[in-house]
Amino acid sequence: MSNSMRQRPPTLLLGLAIVAVLVSLAPLSYLVIRLGEFGIDKVIANVFRERSLELLANSVLLALAVAASAVVVGGFQAWLTTRSSLRGRALFAVLAALPLAMPSYVTAYAFTALFTGFRGFAAAWLVLTIGTAPYVYLAVSAALMRADSATEEVARSLGAGRWRVFKEVTWPSVRPAAVSGAMLSALYTLSDFGAVSILSFDTFTRAIYSAYRSSFDRSGAASLAAILVVLTIALLLIEPALRGKSVVTDSRTRKYSEIQLGWFAPVAVMLASAWVIVSLVLPAYSLVRWNQTGLSQVDLGEVSRALINSVGYAAGGGFIAVVFGLAVSVLAIRYRSTFTSALERSIWITHAVPGIVVALSLVFLSNRVLPEIYQTSTLVLIAYLILFLPNAIAAMQTPISQTPRELDEIAASLGASRLQTLRRVIIPIAGPGILAGGALVSLAVLKELPATLLLRETGIET
Repeated sequence: MSNSMRQRPPTLLLGLAIVAVLVSLAPLSYLVIRLGEFGIDKVIANVFRERSLELLANSVLLALAVAASAVVVGGFQAWLTTRSSLRGRALFAVLAALPLAMPSYVTAYAFTALFTGFRGFAAAWLVLTIGTAPYVYLAVSAALMRADSATEEVARSLGAGRWRVFKEVTWPSVRPAAVSGAMLSALYTLSDFGAVSILSFDTFTRAIYSAYRSSFDRSGAASLAAILVVLTIALLLIEPALRGKSVVTDSRTRKYSEIQLGWFAPVAVMLASAWVIVSLVLPAYSLVRWNQTGLSQVDLGEVSRALINSVGYAAGGGFIAVVFGLAVSVLAIRYRSTFTSALERSIWITHAVPGIVVALSLVFLSNRVLPEIYQTSTLVLIAYLILFLPNAIAAMQTPISQTPRELDEIAASLGASRLQTLRRVIIPIAGPGILAGGALVSLAVLKELPATLLLRETGIET
């Protein structure tokens, strides 16, 4: 693509991206106001007190542990279901993504009902790994299906072993996807409240919620939330180096010759089955056992209305995330500059901020700036955009970056505008990743609790 084309992003995409950034950064203005009320001396004292440093260590250690295990579990599942000769691959592919449908706090409750003493760091690590491994699995699976098979086959024909082919050919092509999934896992862990609360493991989000509940003065909790923002910025600064350079592929999903597992086949089946038991069977069994005595008292009409409302919110949240996420992703990849990169990075800054902080910031700002949207579905959807837009962007970036730029040049030479090229070339090729981004956001909306409870319209149940 020509340099001039890169430097002139479409006005529509630029406008959507700027709106997305302004909306995403809205909670920061709330935090700044609260911190200003608190006073700089008190903020510094609160940040550097022993309790805050303990929370910092707990939160960082848990986030890193969950991200690492999510990459191992999700990456291994992706390789097994897309490249290997594993029996029942199609079934395992579906089962690998299913934990996304269960909120982490529900999984935590299910395990505590089954196992006495299921508490602390290890318990939180397991539950959050179950909830976040599908992020890595979906991203890496899509990247593996679009990676250049010819290069791998040439490497094998030249005598390279499986490990060398993976390290020098396969890994560079899936590394950006794996890092994006790990980033989502880490930020999800930093922002999680339900699981760590049930499992009695102290992190910033648990302390923030306790501070909001125990005092009318929100400033102390705001100072803790500000530390989460700083942590997120630190992750964003190192993430590009971890991603490495994108590897361009052709525009088709390739069919690979299966890698024969040989003696490892039964081990792979046992490992995959064991994870299904831990991540799905045990939680489901616990919930079914718990619900057996209460199902007769459920009002099916009320449940049906709540389900319809939840699906409506999920569809709306997924749609707006796709629209804004596509604009941001295309700008960051196809029209890369310091400005567009800054726009994309800015959206991630508030991703680790707990939902309760986002909700309170929107209540605060809407009452002062636009009271007409207070307690409306519009405000709820804005909250979902702030909370989950990075999920969509993470899913879209790898397939968009793998789309050959030469196709853009061909379209331009045939007289297509930049928006026509986006609609006719980029979107069809990157379609699976774009749809995956929308699906991830919709699932996240279905699981979201604090923002929905605080911002929903009166009488609307989910």
